[in-house]
Formats: sequence, C-alpha cells, structure tokens
Amino acid sequence: MNFSVGILPPADRRIAALRQAAQDKHQQAVQRAEAGIRRLVKEREEINFRAVARAAGVSLDFLYAHADLRKRIETLRGQQRAGNQSPPQAPSADDGTVIHALTDALRRERATHRERGQELEQRLATAHGEILRLQRVIQSHSPTS
Repeated sequence: MNFSVGILPPADRRIAALRQAAQDKHQQAVQRAEAGIRRLVKEREEINFRAVARAAGVSLDFLYAHADLRKRIETLRGQQRAGNQSPPQAPSADDGTVIHALTDALRRERATHRERGQELEQRLATAHGEILRLQRVIQSHSPTS
C-alpha cells in the first residue's frame, strides 16, 4: 500500500507511540541516574552501582547495560577508592596501633569484596534469566515434533 505522509494505519501509529514512550522512559531513567550520581558526589557518599541505583530509582541491570553511565560510575568509584587510600604509615612503637590499622584496612577490603561479589551475583542472576528467556523464545519458534 502507498500511504501519503502523515497518514499511517492505526497499528503503525500505535507502534510508533509505543516506541516513543519507550524512548521517553529510557531518557527519563538516564536523567534520574545522572541526577543520582550528582547527588552522591555532592553529598560525598560512596559511589557504586547499588548506591546509584537506589538514589536514582533505576535497576542495576539498567546501569550495567548503559555504557556511558557504567563507565562514569566505575571511574568515580575508582577515584573515590584512590582518594580514600592514605599513604602507608611506618609502624609505630605501639604494636596495638599497627594491629588496629591493619584490622581496619582488612575490614574495608572485605566490605569492598563483599559488595563486588553481590554485584557479580546480581549480574549472574540477570544473565541466567536472559538465558532462560532466550531458551523459551527458541522453543516457541522451533517446530513441534
């Protein structure tokens, strides 16, 4: 069929409207994520994927899937970690101080590793869900025996 410009069948208009709504929703989520990052930086809070997702009201999957946001979060997180590391101190005569300093450093490292492990578990669960979804799509398109 040949349609003149501006005249679309109802189904095509609905599809165009749905596409536009999806694009608008995506753009709003990006803006919320950027605002969340700015707020965390301004308030000097820890920057990581979970904190940004919470502050912006978006999912971790959204942040990981959006390359620009992901790179920005990873960069800010790295800058924070580099800024938080104080130069190593020479051991003092008081062994208790060294033990406390090492214990605190170990505690911080464990927390960092725990958080990263949680992020990786979330990403793995997301990947498993996507694999399951794709398997269902493949099964629905394969001929029945």
